[in-house]
Amino acid sequence: MTQLAAKNKYLLLSSLGFLGLNFLWSFFYISIGKENFYGGLEQTKNYNFSIGNFIDDSKHLSADYIKVNKKKDIFLTLRIYADKQYDYDQNLYLFEGNVKALINGGSLKSDLLRYEKSSGILSATGNVIYSKGGQYIRAKEFKFNLLKEEGMIEDANGVLEIKNVLEDFKIDSNSEKLVVNNRSIHRLNNKGKNTYNDGIEFSFGNIQLPQNKITRLNKSVGSINNWRFKSDLITIKDNVWKANKIDFTNDPYDPNQISFEGIDVIAEEDDTGELIITSSKTNLILEGRNKTFLGKRIFGKRKRKNKYKLMYDGKDRDGLLLIRRSDNTLINNNIKVNFQPQFLVNRALLGKTNSYENSKSNDNKDINTLDLFGLSMKVNANYKDWSFDSLNDLSTLNTSRIASSYRNSSTLSKYYKMPIIDYSSLNIFTTYRSRAWNGSIGETEIKSAYGGFIEKNTSFQSGEVRNNLNFRVGTAKYEAEKLRSSEVINLWRSSAFASLESEYEIWKSNKKNLNQNKKMLLTPVPINPELVLKTDFNSGFFKYEDGSDQTFLKFSIGPEVRLGKLESNFLDYTKLSIMPGVKIKSGSSPFKFDNAIDLRTLNISFMQQIYGPFIFDIVSNINIDNNSENYGEYYNTKLGLLWHKRAYEIGIYYHPDNEAGGLYFRINGFDFDNSV
Repeated sequence: MTQLAAKNKYLLLSSLGFLGLNFLWSFFYISIGKENFYGGLEQTKNYNFSIGNFIDDSKHLSADYIKVNKKKDIFLTLRIYADKQYDYDQNLYLFEGNVKALINGGSLKSDLLRYEKSSGILSATGNVIYSKGGQYIRAKEFKFNLLKEEGMIEDANGVLEIKNVLEDFKIDSNSEKLVVNNRSIHRLNNKGKNTYNDGIEFSFGNIQLPQNKITRLNKSVGSINNWRFKSDLITIKDNVWKANKIDFTNDPYDPNQISFEGIDVIAEEDDTGELIITSSKTNLILEGRNKTFLGKRIFGKRKRKNKYKLMYDGKDRDGLLLIRRSDNTLINNNIKVNFQPQFLVNRALLGKTNSYENSKSNDNKDINTLDLFGLSMKVNANYKDWSFDSLNDLSTLNTSRIASSYRNSSTLSKYYKMPIIDYSSLNIFTTYRSRAWNGSIGETEIKSAYGGFIEKNTSFQSGEVRNNLNFRVGTAKYEAEKLRSSEVINLWRSSAFASLESEYEIWKSNKKNLNQNKKMLLTPVPINPELVLKTDFNSGFFKYEDGSDQTFLKFSIGPEVRLGKLESNFLDYTKLSIMPGVKIKSGSSPFKFDNAIDLRTLNISFMQQIYGPFIFDIVSNINIDNNSENYGEYYNTKLGLLWHKRAYEIGIYYHPDNEAGGLYFRINGFDFDNSV
């Protein structure tokens, strides 16, 4: 066993594929102390390695501490195995045939390992493979000059597990773990098990975008943990890493469906010890041919989002607007504030506004310079079990229109354990000019409200039945539109509400028929045809200050069938859900926003593959109550068109009821169990 001394610095390459460059970082600055080599020699020899000192003198060298360049050192454990080992005049040292170096739990393999003492050049050539933890790197050749601190990695590619890269590349003097515990070896021994995991999603619009109803999995949004990367040549000089081009992808299969191309990439350590990676040009490549220029990108601690984004708000801002993003401002450890200034593009082009109640005459539609600007401010505070969230929105900075342009919603929440209902949340809220949607009545506005409620949300399984339960009880004072007129009334309301959604699996195709190893082109996971019975039970009781009350019970039941596997290009996926509902009502609300209407309804959800990745999605409700004045009307309709692939998806949705829409772009994440 040999003790290695090395510089007490390690780098975290947290940028997607470029993290792969770090696999030999600890190996670049080594001086090798007392070391055992096992292999083809008849007698085991002990060698001491250090920069400028490579001698067979282990008996006189302490293994406890070795200085390198007068810098603070830590120790590495290194073991080298090879079929053949050569020592040429104590200057050139060769290890050949099935070379395997174990470095603090990591494994470096190659056909040939070479060290030349006079030049200080250390090199590994032929099928170079490095693995540790979740990291797995391949290269044609690795060469590094220990004296000049410069080198190169040729034809590098691999897989990086970002969440553990710090631990995996950490130089730990106490580490004695061998590679048998490596997650990288685990993934090599479990080929063909690429698991749909997480993802990154970018979206904009003024409607809530749906969950992934194709995979039936909750899609997490945050970061992608595993990336594949490839670079023809990486050079290292003076602690700076450079590459003319680096490609990285989230896709576990080749040819990949999406990749990112970094041009003129530089990685260097800043004054704070953080690694900053700069790509002068970055291209997004879809299907290996459609290239989109993303511009310069900086990754690491100083990584910044795009400063500007476009949105559409036809109700409050007359259409298109430009938003300037800003970083959160920390007031202290518990409070953060975010400001987003806005420039109202459509309003500037029109030279007038139609967004305000008092803009009925031409004179009131006139604008000044302050009407061209808006502002959104978010406040978040947390302390122990308490949280406070506030959203404040101004569609103009014109002081004469503040009252009709300002919207606010704020909630103070406390999480605690209660008898019977277990962990719940106590919420105190205020709102000003909030939008509410009530079935076929359409959109209405709550001018103001304040109050409190206790809420409980939980999911559980009873036998074969999956359930989601929501319970809420509270009281609040509302200022809102009257049911039959535009008159605004102000009343206290006490309420109790409960809902129970359940699913029972009637039939599902045999999982054995699913090809887990197939390179699925149109979906990140195998799709299992199924038939599910869905039920939805809602109940509510409301008591109002004027003496009126309202009680309702609603029950919906219906099947959801999913056919096809998205393995063929034409009509190979259909999902249909039909749920008729009946609502029993007693009493009536004086308000428009919460009056129980649509006593007989039919909810329809339909998804259909058209061709290849094109999928059509529609969700709508129909009033089927013969006695209702809104009989036959469609409401809460959403229309969507999806481009759905294994590695990514794009969706656009439109809400015809209020002329709202949204767009999203999602990149899926995977666990690469079959590695490269």
